Amino acid sequence: MIQSEDIIQRTIDKMEKSQKKKKEITSYLEEYKPHLLGSIWKKGRIKECCNVLIFRDYLNGEKRLYKSNFCKYDKFCLACATRRSIKMIQKFEAWIIQFWLDTKNWYHITLTVRHNKTQSLDFLMDKLWKAKEKLAQRFKNSQRETHKSKSFMHSFDGMVSSVEITYSLKSGRHPHIHMLVCTDKEISTEYSQKMGTESNRDLQKEWYKITKDSYQVAIRKVEVNKDNYSRKGIGEVFKYAVKFSKLDIPQLSQVMEIQQMKKYRFFATYGIFRGWKIEKTDKIDNDNFIEKTFEYYGDEFEEK
Repeated sequence: MIQSEDIIQRTIDKMEKSQKKKKEITSYLEEYKPHLLGSIWKKGRIKECCNVLIFRDYLNGEKRLYKSNFCKYDKFCLACATRRSIKMIQKFEAWIIQFWLDTKNWYHITLTVRHNKTQSLDFLMDKLWKAKEKLAQRFKNSQRETHKSKSFMHSFDGMVSSVEITYSLKSGRHPHIHMLVCTDKEISTEYSQKMGTESNRDLQKEWYKITKDSYQVAIRKVEVNKDNYSRKGIGEVFKYAVKFSKLDIPQLSQVMEIQQMKKYRFFATYGIFRGWKIEKTDKIDNDNFIEKTFEYYGDEFEEK
């Protein structure tokens, strides 16, 4: 069993990493793109984010970060991005249990568009977004009984999608879509040697028809049940849209600027997940705990 002090120290280590990253990003934005930081009020929230951490170690074995001041600007705050990801995964797992969806077949799908290092992120995002919207519309149309042509996505009861952006020296900017889908059906997959992963020919054909030049899709089955969740499959969809370790600060600011300008929403739900809500669980009602408070000074946290 992991001891309480281990959990506290691991959290503090992550928070210190986030604080250092946040300082680097905000310094760059203040100098080169101050409009992305916005108002004085917003700057204040960013500056104060996670400066104080309050942990509770309950005598019944529950250990958690009880309280902190999060800025919730998860596009450049690593702490808030991680928190958002964890909360969404927990919410989705609760939704699966609440509506008995663990009996369905679950699949993780990745869709990409052809890209190279000479193409701008603005161009690629516009290309991906148009393809994403067309696929979503095909899914919606397929739900109508009177609609004759059915999309491959018609097989699924619901879909959750997110957009992720990565970068490599070889191929440049790479925006792509992750989807988590569920169905009562068994979806066939086959190994594509060229892609080095599993795929589906029907999905390939439809994606190529939509994008006009892209056929690389990946689909794999994900283990989802109320006793065991494949966090790898779920996490790919619910994690933050930008990989802080894979993008440098100018690239990260470019993502922020494009999203602000185009009003892109990197997360979407369809079908049975549309407008999903989770019943609130009872909070821990336990006065027996040890409380520890840590405050950030300069470059590390110190216990108060």
